[in-house]
Amino acid sequence: MSLDIDKIILHSLRQGGDGQPHADTRSQTLPADEAVQGLMAELHRIYNGKGGKGFGFFADPEAAVAELAEGEEAPKQPSPAFRIALEQLLGEQTEFVPFSVTMTQLLVKHLVEHALREQGVLLFAKYNYVGVDYLMIALLEGKESVTVSEALELRHIQYLDIGKLNLVARIDLTEWKTQPDSRRYITFSKGRVGRKLGDFFMDYLGAREGMDAKVQNKGLLQAVDDYCDSRQLEPAERNEYKKQVFKYCTEQASAGEEIEIKELSAELCAKDEGDLDFYSFIGQEYELEDRFPADRSTLRGLTKFVGSGGGLTLSFEQKLLNSRVFYDPQTDTLTIRGVPPNLKDQLLRQS
Repeated sequence: MSLDIDKIILHSLRQGGDGQPHADTRSQTLPADEAVQGLMAELHRIYNGKGGKGFGFFADPEAAVAELAEGEEAPKQPSPAFRIALEQLLGEQTEFVPFSVTMTQLLVKHLVEHALREQGVLLFAKYNYVGVDYLMIALLEGKESVTVSEALELRHIQYLDIGKLNLVARIDLTEWKTQPDSRRYITFSKGRVGRKLGDFFMDYLGAREGMDAKVQNKGLLQAVDDYCDSRQLEPAERNEYKKQVFKYCTEQASAGEEIEIKELSAELCAKDEGDLDFYSFIGQEYELEDRFPADRSTLRGLTKFVGSGGGLTLSFEQKLLNSRVFYDPQTDTLTIRGVPPNLKDQLLRQS
């Protein structure tokens, strides 16, 4: 793994006697020794493979005001404090340590405003991975466990639970610099509190939401369906085609990589036999980005029918429709032939 750490520092967030978050800051960066290198490599790997991330870009208050209709009241605009501080850091007008301390204090301010009681070890890291510069901000939770000493005695230890990244954001500094019109160079974890944590990051970073990965994945599914219709594929051919798309997308997700539409189209070229390729077919109509993260829950729709409601949950492979599973739209009834053995056993015991 080609990961080079430029600067890294740890601060601490704790809950004070007043019930509010407070910060304890460090005055020096950490040396990029073996332990630090291992920590960053693991954080980078986990974050790359993490689903449900939000995407955004630094807000331009002047542009937002210009977009307002005449007489429309301007909404509250995100503060540019983070962006300005980051520009000063990259322009070498300020050092990394004071930047991180100021941004820690800003984070505490926004935690209070959003009534979030997060605490733990706060990491700021500027690093490069395969030619791309990143700035990562992550709050790592501390956990307690038990270990055995050389004298075979039990001891309590504290460790960082880096597998649970609920509060983390990363800025692709290279994309921000080279593609200022991009709407996705900021990524953040939406976390266990969903929309509330998303709002927190938007305010803290002074950003606006950009690409919606779930919408992109849904658009891909629609494009695949329409493409199969345009080629008048038989049910078996359609299922095989969608299975190939699903395989490519899930392999990308497992590798921590994004779905590349051109690459996907090239994967499918063998099936196109000189017809209009998938990339040319989608054009601008589907408003798909050239690349976007895979959303596993949405991608299941390529190979399975899934639905729930009224206490009933059903999931079955699409290839079973009209062979073992039959739907009658007139009576809104599903008929299943060959009930799974474990379900059949439960039904027989109940009856």
